[in-house]
Parts: sequence; C-alpha cells; structure tokens
Amino acid sequence: MSLLIAALLFAQPLTMGQPKPESAAVRPDTTVARPATGADQHAIGEEVIKGETEIKIEDVKPFSPPQIDPFSPVNAMLAPESYVLDDALYHSVDSMTIPQYFAHSSYLRIPTERNFIYGDMMVFLPAFEQRVANWDLEVSNSLGETVRRIARKGQPPAVITWDGKTDAGDPIAPGEVYSFTFNAYDVQGNQTRIPGTPQRVNGMVQQVGEEWVVSIAADQIFSEGSMQLLEQAAPCLDEAVNVIKEKYKKDVVVYVYTEQEQLSAERCRVVETELGRRVVLPAGTLKVVPRFVPGLQPKLSKIEIHIL
Repeated sequence: MSLLIAALLFAQPLTMGQPKPESAAVRPDTTVARPATGADQHAIGEEVIKGETEIKIEDVKPFSPPQIDPFSPVNAMLAPESYVLDDALYHSVDSMTIPQYFAHSSYLRIPTERNFIYGDMMVFLPAFEQRVANWDLEVSNSLGETVRRIARKGQPPAVITWDGKTDAGDPIAPGEVYSFTFNAYDVQGNQTRIPGTPQRVNGMVQQVGEEWVVSIAADQIFSEGSMQLLEQAAPCLDEAVNVIKEKYKKDVVVYVYTEQEQLSAERCRVVETELGRRVVLPAGTLKVVPRFVPGLQPKLSKIEIHIL
C-alpha cells in the first residue's frame, strides 16, 4: 500500500514554482493590481487610483409642502369657485363632516347665478388697420350726459375697460342705462366714430377704500312704489348675501334709497328681515338706514350695502 501511494504522488505534474506558459503571461504594457489583504483588497485586473479630491454637491432638493385641504369633502360637493365658506364655518367643519348637513347653513354661500358687475367692465375690443394718433371713450347716461371720458394717445389697447365710476370718482347708479361711444383719430384729425350697445346696470360690487359696496337697483327687489318683493328678488338678495359672507369683517350698513320717506322706512324693514333670514351676524352689526331723496326718479331707487 505504501508503494502505491508513493507512485501516485510522483505521477502528478510538478507545477509549483514553475513559470506560467507564455499564453497566460501578462504583457508588459498592462497594469494589473496585485492582490492585497484587508481593507485594500480588490478584484484582480482592477486598476487602482489613489488620491484625494474635494467634491461640492450643489443639488437643491425641491421642497413642496403637502397640499391637504381638510374641507375637501365639503368642497367636493360644491361646484369649483361657485361657493365660498366663511371663517366661522371653516373653523367648525372637519374632514369627516357630512356636507349635506350644511346645505342650508346661514354660513354657507348659496348657489346663484351672478347678475352683478364685479370690478371693471370690458367695453370695447377695437381693431384698426391704420395707425391711430389718439382715441377716447365716452360713457353717457340715459339723459345723454357724459359721465365718464377716457382719452389716450397712440394705438388703442386690445381691450378697453371701465371701472364703473364717473369722472368725479363716484360709482355709477344702478338702474340706469349707459351708452358707450368710441372715437378714434388719425394724424390728420380724421375721426372714426363707433357706437356701442347701451347697457343697463342692475347691480354692482365694488371696493371703495377699506369697504365693499353692493349696489342693487330697487326695481330688481321691489315692485314699483311698494314694499312688495318681486320674484327675482330672491336670487339678487342671495347674491348680495354671498358677498357679505365673503367680505364681512365687523359691520354691515344698508341704505335704502327712494323718493318717499315712508316707502324707504317700509322697505328697510323688509330688507332687514330678508337679510336676517339669509346670514347670521353678531348682534348690532347689521344696520338698515332709510335714505329718501325728494324728486328721485323711481328707476334710480336703490339698495346700497356697505360691508366693513
């Protein structure tokens, strides 16, 4: 047995200590990393580059705060930008509130078509092939009196707007019919006159200083010469109350203009009752004041709501 084991050992080729064949030898122009131990160990054939360099990372990570609307269940039931909740309701509604519960709340804006004019009015979209030296826009009332004149030099803008005020800076009267006339002049003074379509103003919402003013023609609320409410009074009052709920800060003062003292007082009681049914305000903050102007034309009777 000993002789057989010895024969087998001597029969194996002796490779230790012998050079590798030429085909397996490393060419002189190739850099090969030598095996190492410990932390410097790397794979055979991997080039090692040693050194230090400073790298400054200037990437700015975008930050976007989560856009979470806790009132989404309520808003989901309402048409976008058709309803607005006031602060009192926002503080009392959480994300789990059933929206239908507040469908008739006096804090919630009532869905209604907008019939009032809000802010500026677009009057003309003029277009001229020839160059205009100067132009003007005249606004006249039903008596033919010019209440506002806007004049500029050069080519008119694509859209001409009017802020609904007279030359004196006073708001126009609701219930009145206004006409528009656009005049353009070339460098030789030749005039081009473009009449506009007369427009009746039933109601307006404007910001005057620190307060908001809602003006409504009385014939949109009451039948002529009486305190009887008209059928279209409800949506007009609803729209006015919507503005109160949105803009209210501390007081609401309502002026009722007519040509008779008794009529003004009677309409004041009706307006106070109707507003009280539609909106909840702190005690003493809603004031309704009669304003009678002898000789005032019935068409210029109005209800003016000042929201402070």
